[in-house]
Amino acid sequence: MSSKTKLKQLFWFCCKIAIALGIVLWLVRDPREILQCFRTFRYEWLIPALGIYFMHMVICFWRWRRLLGILGMNLSAFEAFSLTMQGYFFSLAPGGTIGGDVVKMGVLAKRTPAGSRVEGAFSILMDRIVGMIALFALALVLLGPATPLLLNISVPEVPLSPEMHWLFILGLGGLCVAGLASSCVIFFHRLIEKLPLCGSLMHWGDRVTHGMVSRLTAATDCYVRSWHELTFLTVVSVFGVHLMTVAAYWCLMEGLDVPGFSVFDLVVAVTVGNIIGLVPLFPGGVGGRDAATVTILAAGGVAAADAKAAQLLYTAILLLFNLFGGLFFIFDSGRRMAGGVTAAETDTDTETETPECGREKHNE
Repeated sequence: MSSKTKLKQLFWFCCKIAIALGIVLWLVRDPREILQCFRTFRYEWLIPALGIYFMHMVICFWRWRRLLGILGMNLSAFEAFSLTMQGYFFSLAPGGTIGGDVVKMGVLAKRTPAGSRVEGAFSILMDRIVGMIALFALALVLLGPATPLLLNISVPEVPLSPEMHWLFILGLGGLCVAGLASSCVIFFHRLIEKLPLCGSLMHWGDRVTHGMVSRLTAATDCYVRSWHELTFLTVVSVFGVHLMTVAAYWCLMEGLDVPGFSVFDLVVAVTVGNIIGLVPLFPGGVGGRDAATVTILAAGGVAAADAKAAQLLYTAILLLFNLFGGLFFIFDSGRRMAGGVTAAETDTDTETETPECGREKHNE
């Protein structure tokens, strides 16, 4: 990248940090009650909260490894976990100017035999797609029962009319439907290819990229044929990834002795917060996730100080594990290649053969 591009990326990264910091500081603008919550917090509840959050990250790396296996790509458990942790680190740390998934793709390319780099990068995209389908589907299931809670949302010093509440609910539902549609459309690429204009563009792109489009569509076909596995991973993601973060948050609420909070309200608050956290405006989701989760918990009757204290503790856990991923970047630099492949052998990726699905390779 040119110096101008790097400066531009650094500028926007600093803007994101400033926005996230501004929101967090706005939430804690009256810190006395929050500090009192921290004083009375039973810190032994941090142990299960940390353990549950770690398990959610383990399930994320396991899911990606399963998706790699569908394409017939083998990566050891340690390598998959290491790359997953490095992705978390660069989604938040200074590499946030680049993006965790992009760094993950780059490091994976160094460990992948020549001719498989495109498929490796595509597995990371598919991992993100499966996670988003699970999140948006969960939110849509919750949206109907959660309507009374969302209609009760209030923001200090910001008057909200009933029309604005309904606009937010409809917008959230529309976002989830659009997210599901955009995530699933990739599986219908063969139908899209039959459309005259789209088909011509795909064939033109295939010629320009020396067969890359064909390799991507072939990889997608592997996933389509393994639809039952993708369905299983999506269900696992609902309970083992998204609801697992709710369980970690629940531990923090118990440690704060929050009286009579609703578990359903907590599920809604954390789920909507995670959706807001997907907005690229927030580094690692920090800022947007915090404001949304605290606001919805307060709408459910949780004291503002308790909601803010729990969210600050949750964000601290998230930052801790994301920064912990930096250790994998330092001590697992990717110089050693999987399967004994050297760096020189992976500098180019000139093979244009389409990938074989993992099960097909195994049957051979």
